[in-house]
Amino acid sequence: MALSTSQLKQVVSARVTGVGATSTHVIGGTNTITDDVDIAFGFTMKCGHADNSVILNYRDGYSSDKPTLEHSSGANTAINCDQKIGAFESQEIIEDPTFTDIAAITTIVAIYFEAPASNNGTISIAGTPNDIGDVDFSAAGGSFLLTPRFTNTTSTKHVIDFNAIGDILKVVVLGKGA
Repeated sequence: MALSTSQLKQVVSARVTGVGATSTHVIGGTNTITDDVDIAFGFTMKCGHADNSVILNYRDGYSSDKPTLEHSSGANTAINCDQKIGAFESQEIIEDPTFTDIAAITTIVAIYFEAPASNNGTISIAGTPNDIGDVDFSAAGGSFLLTPRFTNTTSTKHVIDFNAIGDILKVVVLGKGA
């Protein structure tokens, strides 16, 4: 799969008006990233058991340094996903829409997590190392955009813990290959 262009734009702003204010004032910031990206993939998971955990390896020596998914040690395997998830220490390489293995990532440019408001439990996501971030989604859902531009991707991962049946998490990753 070839990518022709990519752009990541993050905007947070608000307009403030009030008594005595002569105009509106914009507060917030914009972060636009136009880094070259040649790797992009995404997947959606739905929890089928009240205690599930999946490891997203961005690059791991078990599978030719390609991004993989695996169940964590002792985790129940009842997760529906549009990607294959391997057993603990038996990862499945993530594939693009043409069923071709995603290439090895040398730089993680952006990671996006999204949990719908219809979720009932907490989804906890822990990054290793801490440079790629941790996040907890409550039952109210939400989204989290991380732009780490992290280049040391060997053994870099997120452990995703579900605690309610039916909860959904969407993940999108942008990166650079060798």
